Amino acid sequence: MAQLNVEQIRKLIKQIAQERDVKESLVEKALKDAIVTAIKKGKNLKGNLIVEFTEEGIKPYLVELKEVFEKKKREAGEIFNIDRYKQLEGTILHKTKNGIKVKTEKGIFFFKELPEGELEGGDKVKLVLVPLEIEPEEVDYYAAKAAKETFLKELNQAIREQTFREFKELEGDIVYGLVRKVLPKGDIIVDLGKIEAVFPKNEQIPTETYKVNDRIKALLWKVEKKKGKPYLVLSRTHPLFLRRLLENEIAEIDEGKVEIKKIVREPGERAKVLVISRDSKIDPVGVILGVRGERVQPISKELSGEKIDIVRYSEKPEELIKNAMVPAKVLKVNIKPKEKRAEVVVPDNQLSLAIGKKGVNVKLVHKLTGYNIDIFSESDYKRLENLKEKQVS
Repeated sequence: MAQLNVEQIRKLIKQIAQERDVKESLVEKALKDAIVTAIKKGKNLKGNLIVEFTEEGIKPYLVELKEVFEKKKREAGEIFNIDRYKQLEGTILHKTKNGIKVKTEKGIFFFKELPEGELEGGDKVKLVLVPLEIEPEEVDYYAAKAAKETFLKELNQAIREQTFREFKELEGDIVYGLVRKVLPKGDIIVDLGKIEAVFPKNEQIPTETYKVNDRIKALLWKVEKKKGKPYLVLSRTHPLFLRRLLENEIAEIDEGKVEIKKIVREPGERAKVLVISRDSKIDPVGVILGVRGERVQPISKELSGEKIDIVRYSEKPEELIKNAMVPAKVLKVNIKPKEKRAEVVVPDNQLSLAIGKKGVNVKLVHKLTGYNIDIFSESDYKRLENLKEKQVS
């Protein structure tokens, strides 16, 4: 690295950026940060330091608050022209009892020594770049040392941070990846291209199995950091995954003509989607289902055959529960408001349909409406009513 001029430095940055498939600005920042670390360590410096790549070579600067710098110079009896120094404007991100954190176009800096007067978050402050008194040969030495020892570490950290930010913006969206590893307990490691994600067993549809190199389509559910490293979690069971699939498949939802108010799921078994249209000319249920369910079928297929019921919203609890019981036909709904309970009467031949396999249908109706549901066949309900009448008489 020593004796490199600025043109050679730029070529090196461009080459590394192409090799690592990242922005040149990211490589440049990582290289500068590595050089700063080397100089501060070698010269035992504290405070804020930056380096610039100029036509004359690598130039290090101390970054100081303008008012604090001027005060120091006056107290030392030095004559100086502040206009000879490069200056920056920064914004205070926040203030603590130990100092202030300031954001500028050159980065974020922390200052312990503060000027007189009250400073608050959001205030603008002036900063000056003070050339560090160090020989060019010594700067080149530290630059070469940084390139050899810490540059790749800084670059890898910068790439991880950039990747984290990119995927953080995708949180809550659908992503695609390849299975890289299936762990003994069933969790899966998925390659998303620039980064790997975890696909936990409990976020997988129970009927689905995966093997290495299988392609996966899933919801990027969580993007966070663990021990300073990006940690991504995928899900195919979350209601938001079904919402995104519907938005992608049904133009009227994406355009806002039909609104999804709520989704409940028993992954791989059945889902219920509560919908409403603000336009009286649009039937939200018909629009989503399509002719003979053709618009929702691809989504059901994507979810390994999960049945998807589209439920028309109503402000009336009786009507809402009746709609939610689909695919069963409902003859009568009795609401018990204080108990948050509803009695639902269905034809004798639809009792099992109303309850659903392993009680899934009635469980989803409860989740969707908030009411505990008691289901009666028509004949059983009539017998109970007759019994009540005899007891009264």
